[in-house]
Amino acid sequence: MSPAVDILVPQMASADATSNHTRLIQEMLETKGIEVRIVVERRTRADSSTVPIEKWNGGAQVSILQHSIGSEVAQCVIRNRSPIVLNYHNITPASYFQAWQPELARSVERGRQQLGQLAPLTRRGIADSEFNAQELRELGIDDVVVSPVLWQLGGRVGFLDQGESEIPEDGGTVLFVGRLAPNKCQHDLIAAFAVLSRFRPQSRLVLVGDASPPQYLVSLKSLARRLGVHGRVVFAGKVSDKDLLQWYQLSDVLACTSEHEGFGVPLVEAMANGLPVVAYDAAAVAETVQDAGIVLRDKRPATLALALDRVLDDKQLRNGLRDRGIKASQRFDISVTRQQMWIALKDLIATGD
Repeated sequence: MSPAVDILVPQMASADATSNHTRLIQEMLETKGIEVRIVVERRTRADSSTVPIEKWNGGAQVSILQHSIGSEVAQCVIRNRSPIVLNYHNITPASYFQAWQPELARSVERGRQQLGQLAPLTRRGIADSEFNAQELRELGIDDVVVSPVLWQLGGRVGFLDQGESEIPEDGGTVLFVGRLAPNKCQHDLIAAFAVLSRFRPQSRLVLVGDASPPQYLVSLKSLARRLGVHGRVVFAGKVSDKDLLQWYQLSDVLACTSEHEGFGVPLVEAMANGLPVVAYDAAAVAETVQDAGIVLRDKRPATLALALDRVLDDKQLRNGLRDRGIKASQRFDISVTRQQMWIALKDLIATGD
């Protein structure tokens, strides 16, 4: 007998927003007595309880497809003409990866093509943001619900108390969290940091996240050397939830120069942990941050550096952003987003209630 709900995702990985989102949907449904099965394209040792796509028969009441890149799970849905709930996390344009990693560019382009093929099979679209929802509507999907990513950092819910620590006039820690990737534009952040460091020589920039593609990381390190800031740019790589929480505590401002964000989980993490946000206004960034951070329409190095310096220099502004950020992040508290996801799904699932 098939379970009530199948969740289809390319793979389940640690420290991955879509994988964590998938696990939290599973937990939410199971607490309501609904049997859930996770179906994957690639199994890992950490997800032995999942079902390989080759064994999927599409017999569940509801099949939820997590879609953000080209995948065999999406192709199986298309091939079988299976009705789905399309949980859409946006697809980064292939142009960002073409010069760096052509195979990745082909994968995201495939995901874009599959999106068009999935549209007529979609019973309901669930989008992380209004930005993503609009894209689904443009494909002709009429039933679209906005329900943010289910997010829970470090297995806990709540806010860290950063206190009222003073920032040295010539210092401060600027943090970025997320993949090191061309669409995230860490090269712009390093260029801005080089300007900032001229009047804050003891400052540092911390980049937390895996490199994808690896060649981009090599170029970032080369850029930092050429701009004379290599010794003060920390390439932290992929870190545990515990270490990530520590970086949020140790830092003074989160900066985001990304040009394509369908939602932006690190923005929410920063706000929830009392870290002021300075971000470039692109895609869903302003929608996620709203008035809780400084959102710039110009990310030229001097402009971004001045905005970062203003936050580091002005305690009153910093505390105001901190308070607004904590309040704004409560829109994405797991107790809120879990209920939104349940509302988006419950009329499709026969619970017997």
